[in-house]
Amino acid sequence: MSGWQLWVRDRDRRWLGVVDDEHSLSATRRHLALGAWQVVVQAGSQSADLLLEGAGIVLLDHDGDVLFSGPKRPLERTHDGDPDGNTLTFTGVDDTACLSRIVYPSPGTAITSSGAFHSAEHWTRTAPAEMVIRDLVNVNAGPGALPDRRVPGLVVPPSSGRGSSVTSQLRLDNLLESAWSLAQVGGIGFTVVQDTDTSDLRLVFYEPSDKSDYVRFGEGLGNLASYTYAASPPEVTDVVVAIGGEGTARKFYRYARRDPLWPNVVVEELVDARDLKQEPGDDEDWVDPGIASEQRASERLDEGAATASVSFEPIDTDAVAYRRDYDLGDIVTAEIDLGEITDIIREVTLTRTPDMGEQMLPSIGEPPDQPEIYRRVARLSRDVDQLKTRR
Repeated sequence: MSGWQLWVRDRDRRWLGVVDDEHSLSATRRHLALGAWQVVVQAGSQSADLLLEGAGIVLLDHDGDVLFSGPKRPLERTHDGDPDGNTLTFTGVDDTACLSRIVYPSPGTAITSSGAFHSAEHWTRTAPAEMVIRDLVNVNAGPGALPDRRVPGLVVPPSSGRGSSVTSQLRLDNLLESAWSLAQVGGIGFTVVQDTDTSDLRLVFYEPSDKSDYVRFGEGLGNLASYTYAASPPEVTDVVVAIGGEGTARKFYRYARRDPLWPNVVVEELVDARDLKQEPGDDEDWVDPGIASEQRASERLDEGAATASVSFEPIDTDAVAYRRDYDLGDIVTAEIDLGEITDIIREVTLTRTPDMGEQMLPSIGEPPDQPEIYRRVARLSRDVDQLKTRR
C-alpha cells in the first residue's frame, strides 16, 4: 500500500468505504489511557456522506495492519462564509472505551430492577497482571460475562502470564480505570482494536520494554526533525497509607520517593484506605494490607510524580523505525539541547493533511496536553471508588 487507509465502519462494524480527501486526520494512541480521533471533511462531499452514515473508523497502516479503530462521537459543523470553508468535523475515541463497565463483586450474579444480593464482598485476585486483567474483562464485559453485559464481538485471548504479580480487590469500580491501574503496577499495556478480517473487537496485551540504549532520537543521529519540551515538579513525594481501625488502633504505612531533578521538593499526602483490614477474621477476600498499601502508595506516587515530556517528530531510518523497533509503552531516549531524556512513550499521534502528508508524533513522559484538572478528577474518582465499605 502507498499510504494509510482510513475506513469508515457501520454500527455492526462492517466496513463501508474509504475516506481519502479529508482536510485533516488525527488519531492519538495512548498507553494506559483512552485514545481519540478527529477527521475534518468538506461538507457535501462523498466522504462527509460516508462519515455521516458510518458509526466509527478503522485506520490501516501501509501494510494493512490496524493502527487505530474507534466509534464516532458528537458531530461539529463549521461555516466561515467561504463556500469552501463549510466543513464537518467528526470525532471519537478508540475501541478501548467499550470496557467502560462496572466491576461486579460476583460477576455471575445479575443486578436487576427487583434488586439482588451478591455473595462476595469484592472481586479479588492475585496473579500476573495480564491474567488478572484478562479475567476481570472476561467476566464483566467479555464472553464470560452475563449475556446482557457482554460487549458484542469482544474477543478475550488466553493469558500469557505477562507482567508482575498484582492484587485486585474491586467492588463496583470502573472496569477500565481499574484495569489501567493494574496494568500500570504490573508493567504491561493493553488496548482494544477491531480485527481486519471480521467485525470482532480484540483485547490485545503488550509488554513494554526498556529500549533506551538503542532506540534513540537526536538531530545528530539524523532521526529527529523537531521537538518540544516541558517539565514540572512532583505533586507528592511521601505517601502515608492509613488502613482499617479507629483512633489509635489505625495502622499506618509510609512510602517515600524523591525525584533526582527536584531533590528538595517534599510533599506529604495521606491515602485513606480504611477498607483494608489489618487481620483476615472471617473475610474470605482479605488482602494482606502490607501488599495492598504498597500498591496504593505506588499508584499515587506514579500519578503525582514529576512530569517531563518531549513531543517530537521522528524520522524513520534503517536503524530505528516506528512499530518495528519501538511502540507505545517502550522506554526510549531523546537527545535534546537540555541533555538526554529517557522515558516511556505515553502517546503517539498520527496525522495526515494535504500539505504535510502523513506524520507520526510520539510523546515521551506525561502527555503535555493533559490538563492538571483531569488528573485530579481521576484521582478523586479512584479515592471514592476505594471507599468500598460504603457500598
